[in-house]
Amino acid sequence: MNALPTGYYDAITRKKRGWRRFFGTSLKRTPFIVSNFLAKIVVSESSDDTALKPSKAVDVQNGFTGLRIRLVGTVFLAVVPALAIIYFFKLGEWSGFLVGLAALAAAWYGGERFIMRQLRMILSTTQRLAEGDLSSRTGVNDTKSELGQLAHTFDSMAQSLLQRALEREETEKLLLARAQQQAVVAALGQFAMVSQDFSALLSQAIQLVAQTLEVQFAHILELQPENESLAVRAGLGWRSGFSSASAIDARRRSMGGFVLGHGQPTLIAGLHQERRFIAPNVLLENGVVSGICLVVATRQRPYGILGIYTKKARQFTGDEVQFLLAVANAIGMAAERRRAENELQKLAAFAQLNPNPALELAPDGSITYFNDTALRLAISVNQNHPRAILPPNTNDIVKACLEQGDCPPRFETKVEGRTFSWSFHPVPASRVVHCYVEDSTERLSLESQLRQSQKMESIGQLAAGVAHDFNNMLTIIQGHAGMLMARPGMPSQALDSAQAVFFASERAASLTRQLLMFSRKNVMQPKYIDLRDIVANMSKMLHRLLGETVTLDFNPPKELPLVQGDTGMMEQVIMNLCVNARDAMERGGTLAVTLGAIDIGQDYVQTHPEARAGNHVCLRVSDTGCGMDTYLISRIFEPFFTTKEVGKGTGLGLATVYGIMKQHNGWVEVTSQPNHGTTFNVFFPASNANTVKTSTEDITPSTTVVGGKETVLVVEDEPVLREMAQMILEECGYRVFASGNGREALDLWERHKNSVDLLFTDMVMPAGVSGVELANKLLEQQNELKVVFASGYTVDDISTDFLEKNNRARFLQKPYTRINLARTIRETLDGTGEVQRTGRSLAV
Repeated sequence: MNALPTGYYDAITRKKRGWRRFFGTSLKRTPFIVSNFLAKIVVSESSDDTALKPSKAVDVQNGFTGLRIRLVGTVFLAVVPALAIIYFFKLGEWSGFLVGLAALAAAWYGGERFIMRQLRMILSTTQRLAEGDLSSRTGVNDTKSELGQLAHTFDSMAQSLLQRALEREETEKLLLARAQQQAVVAALGQFAMVSQDFSALLSQAIQLVAQTLEVQFAHILELQPENESLAVRAGLGWRSGFSSASAIDARRRSMGGFVLGHGQPTLIAGLHQERRFIAPNVLLENGVVSGICLVVATRQRPYGILGIYTKKARQFTGDEVQFLLAVANAIGMAAERRRAENELQKLAAFAQLNPNPALELAPDGSITYFNDTALRLAISVNQNHPRAILPPNTNDIVKACLEQGDCPPRFETKVEGRTFSWSFHPVPASRVVHCYVEDSTERLSLESQLRQSQKMESIGQLAAGVAHDFNNMLTIIQGHAGMLMARPGMPSQALDSAQAVFFASERAASLTRQLLMFSRKNVMQPKYIDLRDIVANMSKMLHRLLGETVTLDFNPPKELPLVQGDTGMMEQVIMNLCVNARDAMERGGTLAVTLGAIDIGQDYVQTHPEARAGNHVCLRVSDTGCGMDTYLISRIFEPFFTTKEVGKGTGLGLATVYGIMKQHNGWVEVTSQPNHGTTFNVFFPASNANTVKTSTEDITPSTTVVGGKETVLVVEDEPVLREMAQMILEECGYRVFASGNGREALDLWERHKNSVDLLFTDMVMPAGVSGVELANKLLEQQNELKVVFASGYTVDDISTDFLEKNNRARFLQKPYTRINLARTIRETLDGTGEVQRTGRSLAV
């Protein structure tokens, strides 16, 4: 029996499609078909196909195979009893039938036991394999017969197919996982490139990572600027309380510090057994066992840490680590892009919000960019676009910049009466030129005003020096002329000459007083005064001064803050302004004098360098005269500058106004146009005082000189002036000690201090002791000593507070007359009368 029936072969080969259905396309590539292989083994013993042989192969061509021996042995065992029965029972006629019947039964039993049973088991297993059950086996344990070996070989083949199927399934799972990871990385990369919402990117990355790797916890931590803590930016699976407000330690011994310092992915097999770092409490509280932490790197500094964790022990594969690295790279790229965009936005905002106009010019001179300030600058000069204010030769400038690669010098243009300063800076790499423009109108105006102020200050210092020396000479002239005029029995011709000398010196003294007021070197005796009273008291005199062709318009306000100032100086300011306005209205006109309170703010101060913020009283003098142009306005406060004819003006009137206002911490502003009149605005700091008693009563001139018997210590470094003062006082009956400097005066004081009643001293003297220092030293020894200071100036050497606090010191302005000196000495000794006002001298 060396072959199976054809039906069996057909039954086996018909299962071929079932195998194909189970293995799908992968089985199509299999180099053999299980069913054909099985059939070939069964049908042909002489087949050369030995692809799958049992471990103990049996040569089926050998006549003494195990299956044949079993079949022969079965028939032999069945025939031998039959032959024995025939022999013993002598059944000769039935011998053939019995032997054949026994052989047939033996053959049937042997085929059923040794062939069909195993064959049915093999066919059943083949059918289950065809249906897709790769775990099915034949169950034949007999490996000695051919069918047993066939079943064993079949089981081996099924096991191999199952192993290959499992391997293919694992491979497909791995490929599927890799494909999913690549898809996640690609999606995150695309999201990072197109999305502006960085927080949404981090949240999406955390969710995709957790789903792909099937972990319970994940987070993204951002390294803070101080490099000592990590802030939560995205998380998944954590208990409540783990949010953006949470901070995780990133110092050296912490997990964050270890991961950042290590740089490589950190795999955690068992968190409780970690000795490399100190685990954060949040991981321990959530029951974390295993995990991976790695750095999210950027070009400048690490962005932070990406971490995933599980509650069960887990060994993460290399593919999973590589996947996390790819995700971290995508997040790092997004963070770097976000940081770069922030820097670009910052730079763009720096240019766009720059308070200075900025433009970008193409090689052809066209504008490719301009900021809001440039547009506002164009609109301020009635233009709709910055290109309208570009210099006319912009194309040539841009071309030269790009060719030469350097910046041309700054230059200025005029647009609608405004001055624009331009600067160009080439950017050769981008083939553009950056242009910056500045409205320098106000700056140039302020510089001009500063130069004017500095010039006036220099002239003032020169005028003060000249006036000081000139006052000493005028004092001598006036003093001696006064003494000559006071002598009885003077011939009329000599008296007339003395009076002419005296009046000429008085006129010269008036000029020096104006110089001192301009230079602010005269001593001011301030009081709280109401400018309404000053103007009202001067109205009658102003009406006579202005004449019939000029109308004076003065309507004082109902309320006006007080100002602190010198009454005489205030009167001189009003007088000089009104006289100047009268001379500007040769054909008559209207002179308006107004007063009002005004609050000066910081914005006003920024455009008017001489102004001061705060409450002020404004004296406004407006005329309808010929007006002035810009050139005249820039020079009107210069001393000795005048447009009047020779003999009609000295050029010191407005200069005196300027000096007086500086001394009162105020300022003067002028607005004028040719043929449209002129307006002077004089600003005085307002006082907080509520009431004030002003006195504009003039001092009555008198030729009567009252003397005395007291002792006066005269200290004057000018010998002629010292001798004259001594002569005048001795003529008045006083006892006089004279010295040329402070040290000599101290020696005289030591010898006669008990008899000296008054100190009359100059302010500036040689030998290192000034008049104020001398007075202070003497007052320390005798506090009842009377003091009179004399000087051609200066406010720097004597304090007004010193005069007021002691209530005994007086100040006598040089040049002084014989009568002024005698009256001042007498009033000081008697403690009566007011302090003589600066600039007010008594005529004989």
